Amino acid sequence: MSHTYQAISWNPQKRRYDRVLAVGVGTYLILFAALSLVVNPHVTIETLLLRAFGTAALLLLHIVLWIGPAARLWPRLLPLLYNRRHLGVTTFLLGLAHGGLALVQFHALGNLHPLVSVLVSNTRYTSLADFPFQPLGLLALLILFLLAATSHDFWLKQLSAPVWKRLHMLVYLAYGLLIGHVALGVLQAETNPLLASVLGVGLLCVLGIHLAAAWHEQ
Repeated sequence: MSHTYQAISWNPQKRRYDRVLAVGVGTYLILFAALSLVVNPHVTIETLLLRAFGTAALLLLHIVLWIGPAARLWPRLLPLLYNRRHLGVTTFLLGLAHGGLALVQFHALGNLHPLVSVLVSNTRYTSLADFPFQPLGLLALLILFLLAATSHDFWLKQLSAPVWKRLHMLVYLAYGLLIGHVALGVLQAETNPLLASVLGVGLLCVLGIHLAAAWHEQ
């Protein structure tokens, strides 16, 4: 950093925000693990962690996308928008944990580099049932990394506000990729309709509140 920029300083509001965020994420992971063990006592620890981090990241991404239009509709929610960058960085870290576990569990023991294995192990792009969903998740994770890495006023100043804004609009592309990652991945083997229902409700909530905010502003 140059002398005109400073690292993030945590004021009391940011500390409270981050404490609530940490407690919320930790509580979710514990509850998810406990319920998973009750429903499926034979699940492996690797699969348990993989699903816990993945669902936590996707849930938090829904919240990130929901906060902006919600704050325009209900100004009382503006304090939630104040530190939304912290939510975005946490979303990336949870996604990184999910992706790292997936690489180790499914691609680390072959002859290819794990990242190369993700890209070439399945090339059935013409099959809906066997579509290679893992590259979608990898691309979404790369986008989330780019957004997390530039979530600082230093980059806002260096890139200019319009460029920074356009860059961070890529979060919607990442969201679409993750919806495809889940729909073409775990939902293809999941017989319980609960996960598909929750994913559908989340998608409708995100779309609905954006349309409501646009209509309100118009």
